[in-house]
Amino acid sequence: MDLSSITQSIDCRRAGTLFWTTDMNGNIWVLLARRRVNAILGRAYTFTIPTVSLNEDEREEDGAARAGHDELGLMPVKTSFVEFWRIDEGKISMRLYAQRLSSMKKPKCRNNYHDATWICLPDDFMIEDGNILLRDELKAFKNAIFAKKEKSEPNAIYSLAAVGALT
Repeated sequence: MDLSSITQSIDCRRAGTLFWTTDMNGNIWVLLARRRVNAILGRAYTFTIPTVSLNEDEREEDGAARAGHDELGLMPVKTSFVEFWRIDEGKISMRLYAQRLSSMKKPKCRNNYHDATWICLPDDFMIEDGNILLRDELKAFKNAIFAKKEKSEPNAIYSLAAVGALT
């Protein structure tokens, strides 16, 4: 079975919101949540950008707003969303949006998310215990938000790892 066959057989539509802010020194801070994951040796945790499965007729922006509210207790403003991550391959569709906050608000984690923390983005984007796509997602976020030239299209990134991460 090749990758094309796999992506055609998986039906997955997801969206999420990455909340971010800057401090007085101009450092970029992002809010990452720790999700519970069942593992062979028991329960494990991984840092991720919270996402939700989209309902049948739900728009991506609405799902991303719902992810911020339902998973972190924060209400994003859809009109100020910046799309920075997009996967469209077969029946797999995923959108991530960035939402700037004026301060580091304290989230109220629910559902599959154990807790959340504000992390200052390091230059190499390596987050210990991050999920398989987190490094690439954070790079795409920084490129989309802080690119010197304006882009008419959001970053479109597809990784072979996405198939494993979305199943």
